[in-house]
Amino acid sequence: MNRARMVHAMCAAVDAGDAESFASWFADDATYAFANDEPLTGRAAITAATAGAAGALPWVRHTVEQVAEVGEDQLFCRFTIETAAPDGTPLALPCVTVIRLAGDRVTDYRVHMDITPALAPVVAGRSGDVPPAPEPIGSGAERR
Repeated sequence: MNRARMVHAMCAAVDAGDAESFASWFADDATYAFANDEPLTGRAAITAATAGAAGALPWVRHTVEQVAEVGEDQLFCRFTIETAAPDGTPLALPCVTVIRLAGDRVTDYRVHMDITPALAPVVAGRSGDVPPAPEPIGSGAERR
């Protein structure tokens, strides 16, 4: 199996909104973690999460920049994920995914990216808001 082709096919499935096709690459008991979220286990959970993520974005396009094989069972993949912010502004988000394989099946899939620019802004005053970052030391802000 050409693993770079596999990664391209997986990305094409996500770009087409085909969660079933994407998940078909996974072992029945595979794990999947996106950013800091708790890992999911099982193809059904991966299918549901992929469909949900695709529904949360207006569109998505993966540009595969690198697929590096590490040993016989691990891939490091570098992408740019293109989509749009809630206001329609085009976004190009960097992403690194680490994939573990057993034969032709994905057993562990870990996505490392920050998707928050593509999500709806948080309404001020709601729980979960992140306060603004403090001014850097030496910026003069501490003298105001």
